[in-house]
Amino acid sequence: MGTRYRDPVPTTRHHRVPRRTACAVLALCVITVSGCDAGPAGRAAPTDATAAATGTGPEGAPTALPSFDPGTAVGGYAPGFPTDLLGAPEGSTVLASSATPAEGDLVDVSLNLSTELSTQEVVDRYAERLGEAGFDESEDVDVSALTVQTAYTRTKGKKKPRVETVLIGVLDESDRRLVSLSGSVRAQDA
Repeated sequence: MGTRYRDPVPTTRHHRVPRRTACAVLALCVITVSGCDAGPAGRAAPTDATAAATGTGPEGAPTALPSFDPGTAVGGYAPGFPTDLLGAPEGSTVLASSATPAEGDLVDVSLNLSTELSTQEVVDRYAERLGEAGFDESEDVDVSALTVQTAYTRTKGKKKPRVETVLIGVLDESDRRLVSLSGSVRAQDA
């Protein structure tokens, strides 16, 4: 006889993701990954002089510290980050953020924070702000190990539509929630 569980195993619900949402999520993934390259193609191997200057030379030589993109910040908001639209809820700790120019008048943003608010409170606070700004919440996307994941889109313009996206993921760690937010929004919101 098979194993009997104390509680019934929940059935899996499958949601169809609207084509527009799927395209927005795909575009966001492409934008996010496009900034993750190893550097300029065709870069020459370091010479002894450059190896010594950068610390990649013989053992014991000093190692140069990594440089960070000026559009990023640790422990605060990056220059140009849209705090009015996407700032952390009060009482939260900003872990890292970024705001970098994208195509047209868009800015690619990301925010990682820690909060003691409940998962629902975090989602509700962002839903209210984004709703007031004209964003529409997409259907549930339950293809994640996160406690909650949701996406918002806003489309402006008829001749040349501009789609703005915001993805929010919340991981519940019992006494706190880790929130990861990323997207592309209008520069004037930044």
